[in-house]
Amino acid sequence: MKTPQIIDKILSIIGYILSFLPYIALGGYAASAATGYFEEENIGGELIIMGILVFLGVLFLYAHIIIHEGGHLVMGLLSGWKYSSFRVGNLTLVKQDGKMKWKKTTVAGTGGQCLMIPPECEPEKCPFFLYLLGGGLFNIVTGCIALLIAFYVHSIAASVLTVFAIIGIGLGLSNLFPAKMGGTMNDGYQIFIEFPRNKESKKYNYLLLSSHAALTNAETTKDIPEKLRNAVLSADYSDLSDTGCANLYCVKASLLQDDGRYEECREIYQHIADSSDTLEIFKNEAKCELMYFEIMDECNAEKIDALYDKKLAEYIKVTALYPSRKRLMYAYYLIYKKDEAKAEEEYNALIKAAQTHPVKAEGAIDLKEAERVKKHYENRRNQQEA
Repeated sequence: MKTPQIIDKILSIIGYILSFLPYIALGGYAASAATGYFEEENIGGELIIMGILVFLGVLFLYAHIIIHEGGHLVMGLLSGWKYSSFRVGNLTLVKQDGKMKWKKTTVAGTGGQCLMIPPECEPEKCPFFLYLLGGGLFNIVTGCIALLIAFYVHSIAASVLTVFAIIGIGLGLSNLFPAKMGGTMNDGYQIFIEFPRNKESKKYNYLLLSSHAALTNAETTKDIPEKLRNAVLSADYSDLSDTGCANLYCVKASLLQDDGRYEECREIYQHIADSSDTLEIFKNEAKCELMYFEIMDECNAEKIDALYDKKLAEYIKVTALYPSRKRLMYAYYLIYKKDEAKAEEEYNALIKAAQTHPVKAEGAIDLKEAERVKKHYENRRNQQEA
């Protein structure tokens, strides 16, 4: 059962207002606190104090990202989930083959991410509540503790603690207030609106996290449990406005690609790209793959150039750590541009990206595809020379 659009719009407006409030509050507090440090007017000194407090706010934002993801981790563990990976920026600590390893990746629009393995249960009964609640809750709790201590200390320490509190409480409230930000559900929206009303959405996210954990430790997609694989392949992907659904649909495409079922894989990406419900991030992901398939098929210059516009070029740059981006650009330079030197650079970058990517099976797929690209290029060249 979907929430009426008008309700979603109202919640989004409030959500955006809440997301800006901590920075407005920080600016107001910095100005007020700065004037309190001087008995007489001292504009230069006040501006310096304000600048320091605002700078601390930026630093504390990163600290609260770590606290937020730590909250997901702690509350997830308490409710039966298992550790998979913990990312801040592009650094990711992943549990792979029973060992903790440092890897590198990024997700557009996020500063961090704690991914966990769901407990063994039916998807509809998966205990998401505490896991999702933990992030915002830890921000608010640590912010309130800092604010409480600030009442008992003086001057500089009180100002620093108050800035920490403003950022933490603001971040926590904006995350737990149910809203779709840029079309994406925040934790509060999933906890209080989506999952209680939509069991299918809960299933998408359960399968997504389960398959992500399986692919993190798998050499190929064929190594993931058969039951999970079949569930991903047979799921109903009718609601591409749901982030979990669109994300899982891309996982299905990866499974088909690894099986050599390229036409089916291409149809999925075409569906994602054409759907008016799809979020921009998934449209861009689909366009990357459609560009790759066009290069490997007819290699129509008009179609490739139409796909590879400024917006997609920027997305490719933002997601440069993905092995699939390096595989795409390897094919682009080798087959389309016929620039073997540049293609060799992309191939070497692909090898490195596959080694540092936290999801082992994804890197393996792209390395295998790169070999297909190389053979495809050599076959074309031999045909032209014959």
